[in-house]
Amino acid sequence: MEVVKREGHHQIRVEAIEYEGQPRIDLRLWVFAKQLDKMIPTRRGLSIRLDQLEAIRSDLVDAERTLMKAA
Repeated sequence: MEVVKREGHHQIRVEAIEYEGQPRIDLRLWVFAKQLDKMIPTRRGLSIRLDQLEAIRSDLVDAERTLMKAA
């Protein structure tokens, strides 16, 4: 699992998971729940099937290039 820290008690976690018998990569916002005294996942995120991964990776690289040109 990789954690991308955000401000305050928020994190974006990247995890390899299995959902309905299918391997996936899950990117999800986790928040600190004071009443539970621990980090918990929210519904905000996405779950990527392996057959979607290459297209998403390519789109992210294209978006990064576009932003770099604009900077």
